[in-house]
Amino acid sequence: MIIEGQPGPQQKFLSSEATITFFGGAAGAGKTGALLIEPLRHFFNPNFNGTIFRRTTKMIRAQGGLWDTSKEFYYPLGAVPRETTLDWKFPSGMRIQFAHLEYDKNVYDYQGSQLGFCGFDEVCQFSMVQFFYLLSRVRSTSGVPGYVRATCNPDSKSWVRTFLDWWIHP
Repeated sequence: MIIEGQPGPQQKFLSSEATITFFGGAAGAGKTGALLIEPLRHFFNPNFNGTIFRRTTKMIRAQGGLWDTSKEFYYPLGAVPRETTLDWKFPSGMRIQFAHLEYDKNVYDYQGSQLGFCGFDEVCQFSMVQFFYLLSRVRSTSGVPGYVRATCNPDSKSWVRTFLDWWIHP
């Protein structure tokens, strides 16, 4: 089975070798799908783990949301879901978890954690405090250097715009 990004922005996002990569675009551009595909490159690594965040658990579980969409990609690969903990375990042992950060204080739930892959679905909905705290948790003993992927609908008033400003050509 081959799972890959669609030609264009989705494929560019998935081929990035940067430690932090953002994928912005309108609804329906395939951002969430790309975020779910990204950690699959480590499918055979039993020590690899990742967490994909949404602001609230309701957003993760919403009909057609992150959890529902993950089933399209992960079931065919033999991954086993755990509804109660919102995570998937793959045949190799690799794990992908979904989690919320409703409040800034929720970042302390990850104190001491090692996130090999940290994904943010709709990163503009998170505070700068949440993003940068979790960035400090991005590290791994899986043999894969820790990295971050984030998706968003562009928001010119967001901290994300300020953060990315110097990379964006006028």
